[in-house]
Amino acid sequence: MRISKSMCAGIVVAVFVTFSTAAFSETVTVVIETRIKEKTLSFEAGMKSTQTLKLNFDAQKLTSDFSTGVTNIAVTDLKSVRDKFVVEGVNFTKTAANFIAKGQTASGVLFMPDIDYKFSITVDIAAREVVLSGCHDGYPSYKVLVNNSQVYDFDQEFLGALLGTCDTDVGSITKNF
Repeated sequence: MRISKSMCAGIVVAVFVTFSTAAFSETVTVVIETRIKEKTLSFEAGMKSTQTLKLNFDAQKLTSDFSTGVTNIAVTDLKSVRDKFVVEGVNFTKTAANFIAKGQTASGVLFMPDIDYKFSITVDIAAREVVLSGCHDGYPSYKVLVNNSQVYDFDQEFLGALLGTCDTDVGSITKNF
């Protein structure tokens, strides 16, 4: 069949163009974990705290949650005390977010010092990059993950390094995720 010019006059052609904004409407998960590793003279090895931060770039919202471990003494499990996990200075742009995450917890054995950290974190979803700096105690071990990619891993020193507050400096680290 041949189509003449006069036959095409009533045909409407519609073209739809869609632009994907998926790269900018994702949720990024940052996890900060403190853990006592099995080593010589390690007391109560295991997870001590996990702070989970979810950055929703579409809603420009950050949510934070935490969990803590327990201390086992004989047949008793002591819950953590002095738990304080906060996020401050949250700032979003279309493709980046920066904030300060602070964590504090202590063993249920009340005379034990606090586990402390303070991290300044910038997540850039366009560059798929995270920048981290801050400080923490020298004990226990610390790990920071962004979307399950390890950004920072500190291997604990001795138990006495728990004394003090945030006395191990973390210089600026830039990693892709």
